[in-house]
Amino acid sequence: MTKKCAIVLNGGGARASYQAGALRALYEIIKKDQNLFEIITGNSAGAINAVYLASNAEDWGASTQALLDLWTRIKPEDVYDLSHYTMTKLGTKWMKGTFFRNAMENDVLNGLLNTEPLRRTIEREVDFKKIREHFQLGNINGLSLSTTNYFSGASVVFHDGDTSINEHSKSDRIMMRTEITSDHVMASSAIPLFFPPIKIGKSFYGDGCIRQITPLSPAVDLGAQKIIAIGVRYQQTLDDQIEKTLRVNPMPQISQIAGIMMNAIFLDSLDADYARFSKINTIVEMMGPKSPWRYIPALMLKPSRDLGAMTEKLSKELPVMLRYFLRTIGVSGQYGLDLLSYLAFDSSYTEQIAELGYEDTMKEKHRILNFIDS
Repeated sequence: MTKKCAIVLNGGGARASYQAGALRALYEIIKKDQNLFEIITGNSAGAINAVYLASNAEDWGASTQALLDLWTRIKPEDVYDLSHYTMTKLGTKWMKGTFFRNAMENDVLNGLLNTEPLRRTIEREVDFKKIREHFQLGNINGLSLSTTNYFSGASVVFHDGDTSINEHSKSDRIMMRTEITSDHVMASSAIPLFFPPIKIGKSFYGDGCIRQITPLSPAVDLGAQKIIAIGVRYQQTLDDQIEKTLRVNPMPQISQIAGIMMNAIFLDSLDADYARFSKINTIVEMMGPKSPWRYIPALMLKPSRDLGAMTEKLSKELPVMLRYFLRTIGVSGQYGLDLLSYLAFDSSYTEQIAELGYEDTMKEKHRILNFIDS
């Protein structure tokens, strides 16, 4: 019996384009047009990739190529409203809420960018009705998108799929079965402070990475028996970290601080959870049938280069209003590159990141095939 394989897509703004290249390479390596992955989980911008794949699960060859094409042609205008009118309106909201303290609910500024264009892009590219059809046809068994509730502080995992899937709410996450819509994608990918919260039901939600400390767990809850995770973090060597720590550094700007905070939110949890997962699998093997846990093999793919550093020459390619906005928060030259990598929804960046994802994954061909065949 073939084990149910899950793909875990833990994104981080524009860095999710790395996953598009990696997914295309995975398809070319595994060469399976249907049921390439029975379970799909998305977190943050990985939620965009997750629903795109789920809605096109009848042909993984076509869907992975189309997803790659989407990321390599994306422009900031597909994600943000950068018009002078909108940016001025956002500034006015900030003034009302900060200085005058009398802003009405509609005037509250809870995100520095207007992301309605992203919603239109998602709804144009994803046929959400087809996701349900693929569940019925057996092309996929489960889909989940992680979010963070801004009032309870809980990690809320919205999911849908086979009726045999049971909800496993725990102290670190709440599982909610529902029909996935663009609202859930927008919420999961709503980068804190920069993207506004999204209302679902009676409450408001933001990026799933904020409180999702075990990003592999939703895949297990949906019945995964094997997991492939695509991360977007480059692991610096210890020597590099020591050198950067001990050298003379300038006073950090707000963009530098924000970039480190973003890395902590988006990147650290997957690495930590994968390490935990690996230890549990080792214990399960040692204990054998007496183990209280299941053995679930997992494979993680990650960048061979620093995705933040790859934005160094990007600023000249961005629209004037976005460049102005980035300069106001200290993104310039060699400063704030990590932060820029999350907001750089421009083909001049995403194309090279997607290419790196493809190349890195193809280099892992033998390890991937051994994992799939095991």
